[in-house]
Amino acid sequence: MKPAFTLEQVRSFLAVADVQSISRAAETLHLTQGAVTQQVHNFERALAVRLLERDGRGIRLTDAGRSLATSCRAAMRSVEVVAETARALKSLEAGSLHIGASPTCATYYLPPVLADFMRRFPDISLNVTVESTADINEKVGAGVLDCGLIEGLTDPELRSIVLAWDELVLVVSSAHPLATHPRTSPAELASYRYLGRGPTWAAEITVRDMIGYAYDHSPMLNLGHPEYVRAAALAGLGYAALPLLAVKADLDLGLLKRLPVASTRRAISASRRRSIGGPTLEEFWRFLELSVGPG
Repeated sequence: MKPAFTLEQVRSFLAVADVQSISRAAETLHLTQGAVTQQVHNFERALAVRLLERDGRGIRLTDAGRSLATSCRAAMRSVEVVAETARALKSLEAGSLHIGASPTCATYYLPPVLADFMRRFPDISLNVTVESTADINEKVGAGVLDCGLIEGLTDPELRSIVLAWDELVLVVSSAHPLATHPRTSPAELASYRYLGRGPTWAAEITVRDMIGYAYDHSPMLNLGHPEYVRAAALAGLGYAALPLLAVKADLDLGLLKRLPVASTRRAISASRRRSIGGPTLEEFWRFLELSVGPG
């Protein structure tokens, strides 16, 4: 509900309360005595409470005035915080942001987010570090990075939000023997080479759950970055689990074929330390939260 009084009325009342004088308060506020008197009178009328009373030739606070002065000071401090936050946001003209991202996030999810953010704050200095989910979690927790975008599990000590869901699908080259199989059992997969990232990458945990027996029994070629894995799959070196976003064009062109194995979804999350950060980080985090929307 809209208050029946104004900030100027609160400011005038506090100025009078601080010095117990209309004339001195008027000097402080650079207003006339009549203007200050009118502001305080309107404030009293809005609250239906008497705040000041005559004390000989001067004035003093009533009991109600003393109580309300405390609340008014707290309210004015909150207003000051709003102004300070606005001033801090102006510093984004020269702020910096250090972001960590896993390869999948750096390739498919982070660029459009940063493009939208940079349209609002074009003078921000950006630095992006691309490493595994585990390394990003560690560096965000240590304060080396302001925040991270990862797939898979975030460190429970960090604050996090889910930005999107990534679908991991199993693919092979259209010329690979598996491409002609109407059904693909774990035992059949195990007869062919699995193209993976390596044991330090979070995606491998998801793939193990996805293909079960085949993960531990297939010959394995670890290539690190998912784009290297995609290139190896296109060359027919084996089967791979890759983000649908990464291979959609190849599937549409018939260069890769999706194997009849259930896909799996994994969260794309942003993470940061729980403590309050600098104005650039706080604005970027608000931007991320708004991009997710309610629910």
